[in-house]
Amino acid sequence: MDTGALPLISSFIVRFVMEELSVEKPVYHGSIRHIQSAEEINFNEWREAMEFMHRFVHLDELQPPPPFEIPNS
Repeated sequence: MDTGALPLISSFIVRFVMEELSVEKPVYHGSIRHIQSAEEINFNEWREAMEFMHRFVHLDELQPPPPFEIPNS
C-alpha cells in the first residue's frame, strides 16, 4: 500500500426545489456543485446530476437506490 498517496476527494452540494403543481407527481429541479472545481449545473432530471457526478467520481455503484417497497403481509 502506498502511504504517500493523497486520497482523491470529490464533494458536492445538491439543491432540490419541489414544485407542487400536481398532487400525484410533484415536479422538481435543482442544481449540483462540485466543490473542488466550483463547477455547477442546473438539472431537471436526476440522470443529469448523476452524469455530472460521473465526470469527477468514476464508480459503477453511483446509482440511486431502488424505490422502497412495503412487503404485503
